[in-house]
Amino acid sequence: MHTEKGLSADPPPPPPPIIAMGGGMARALLDSDVSTEVSGFDMDAASLEQYYKDAQAANKAPPKVPHSQTDSIATDTAFVVLALVNEAQCDTVCFGKDGLIDLLEPQSCVILTSTVTATWARKANDLFRTKDIDFVDCPMSGGPARARKGTLTMMASGDEVSLSKAQPLLDAMGSDVHIIKSGSWVNCENGASIIGGSPYLRSCGSSLSSR
Repeated sequence: MHTEKGLSADPPPPPPPIIAMGGGMARALLDSDVSTEVSGFDMDAASLEQYYKDAQAANKAPPKVPHSQTDSIATDTAFVVLALVNEAQCDTVCFGKDGLIDLLEPQSCVILTSTVTATWARKANDLFRTKDIDFVDCPMSGGPARARKGTLTMMASGDEVSLSKAQPLLDAMGSDVHIIKSGSWVNCENGASIIGGSPYLRSCGSSLSSR
């Protein structure tokens, strides 16, 4: 917007929820004691650079800023938290070219916080199981401010082993965590305004890893 001398420009708009949610969740993990390294990846370069600086300040940054999904997945990655826009993006990130299913090691755990159908969640669980990767379907709500504070409402479903492994990270990101056991799958709509964030967050070197 053009402004005349002496007039201040409008303040920049806040980050869209797609960035703010995942970024807030990542920073909540930086504040917690559940992991020794928390790597984030986002297609928005400025958001990624700022997060890397925040991770460095918390002494939990990866060795370098990741510039691709492949860069962000280290051999000792214990958890991946996904905060994507829709089911199509989840499918691409998880099972497309250089997808998580081919990058993660056995016994790692994928926590999906995006809203997907129960049918997709079951399919994802079955596919990850072929590689001995745990999967938790965990739609969340609460908005960017609560994401940053680690006070989201989260509804986690999956098998008992996966849920037990993911519980400490869920507790770090949410203050109202509902657990649905016995392999049931959540099927709910959260709305675009509270879904999204960086394509994924990598919680690496965690003391919670089963390795």
